[in-house]
Amino acid sequence: MVYLSAKQLVAVNLKALSGTGESTIIRNAEGLSSIETLHKQGFFDKEAYPSIQKKIGIVFIKIINLHPFEDGNKRTAVLAATIMAKLNGYALTFTNKEIESLALRVAATDDIELDYEQVYSQFKVHLTKISKSN
Repeated sequence: MVYLSAKQLVAVNLKALSGTGESTIIRNAEGLSSIETLHKQGFFDKEAYPSIQKKIGIVFIKIINLHPFEDGNKRTAVLAATIMAKLNGYALTFTNKEIESLALRVAATDDIELDYEQVYSQFKVHLTKISKSN
């Protein structure tokens, strides 16, 4: 599994903000650091996020909820999810409206009330394995 480092997430935020006149400002360095390692966590030799949809989903959720950047967290979450999928041989099939709606729903829901499994299931439905051409 290929993950994004904190440094790469900063670059993703920079890309998300390109053309907006906004600049990348880290607002929550601890949150950013935790996002880098969260999807790799395990308990008693059992992965906390064993599937690709859970790994991508937790990064998506936490970029939105932990607000590591001053601006562009939802856009960064969408780009990071897309990049993680591609780096691991998958494509996301969300329409722009679907992924925007999901990001807005995550942002509008208190973390304790967010149905993480529902978010993961949305990623499962919208992940397609990329076939390799010879």
